[in-house]
Order: sequence, then C-alpha cells, then structure tokens
Amino acid sequence: MNQPTLMAWEDRLTRFAVIMLALATAYGIVVGAIITMYYDVTPNMGSLEDNLAPLQAILYLIAFISSLAHLPLALLDARNGRWRQAFIRACVTIGPFIIFIGTEGLISHYLWWQPISDTDQFHMLHHSLSTGAPLTLAFWLAVRQWWRPGALISPKPYSSRALVMVGGITLLVVVALGLIIAVMIGLIPMPTA
Repeated sequence: MNQPTLMAWEDRLTRFAVIMLALATAYGIVVGAIITMYYDVTPNMGSLEDNLAPLQAILYLIAFISSLAHLPLALLDARNGRWRQAFIRACVTIGPFIIFIGTEGLISHYLWWQPISDTDQFHMLHHSLSTGAPLTLAFWLAVRQWWRPGALISPKPYSSRALVMVGGITLLVVVALGLIIAVMIGLIPMPTA
C-alpha cells in the first residue's frame, strides 16, 4: 500500500472512530433520558434498559477497533525515533479505549454521581452524561487540534522483521484488551477467593 493511500485510510478510520463515539454518546443520552422519564410509569423499564444498553457498548467497541489501525504505525514511528508522530498515533489509538472503559464504568462509577449511579433509573443517563459526553468531546477536540495526517513524515520502507515484530506486539495488545473487555462485560467470570 502506498503512502497516500495509507494516510487516507488512516484519516478515514480516525474520523469513523470519532463519529462512532459521538453516536454512542448521543444514543446513551437519548435512551438514558427516555428510560429516566418513563422508569416509574412503565413496568419492566429496567429490563428494557438491559436490552438497549449493549448497543451503546457495541458502538464504543467499533470505535476502538477502528482506532487499532494506528497502533502498528505508532510502534514503527517510536522504533524509528519519530516520538511526536508516535505519541499522536498512540493518542488516537488509546482515546476510544479510554472513552469505552470510562463510560462503561471505570470512571463513571468512581468519580462522579455515585449515589445516582446506584439507581437503575438514572444509570445509563449517568454513564453517558458524566463520562461519555466529556470524554468524547475532549477526544474530538484533541483530534481536531493534533490529527494532521498530511503532516506526518512518510516512513521509509520497513523490513519484514520490523513488520513481524510490530504485528506480534499489536496482536498481544489486542488479545490482552479483548480479555479485559470480556471480563468487564461478564463473558469470562472473575475468580473469587
């Protein structure tokens, strides 16, 4: 793949990730507000929330998966001493993951509105407003400020050894993150003492 095509795809995936993050956050706010309004009026609204919430998580996950395309290039930039480019690509890679993990509970449950997050009525709205919206807005502003694919230095051809090394590291990162996500959403049970 030539350099202009690579940069075009990298830019498309970045924009796609931002759109998926915005959609997930907007979905969480709208559905959370509807659930909050009708929680006391409509029976079984809690089970409806359980059925509607996974779509938000899927949208966040799609944004994160699309951002993983930057990871190999960030590692190759770091290997070649282009630290600024590596940092920018790493931020574009890790940003959707932080938003996904933060919105799904690691930040929203422990930093803001703890009494509200304990009730089912405000749960989805709480996650989306307290964490999803600010983190998504911050990521969008960071991408607008720093993401300039045309300004990135085109790398020299990489050796097959470097590509295998970066591919192996990327695979390990993806597997580790997949295990963390599987534990978080309950696909893999946590061991108990």
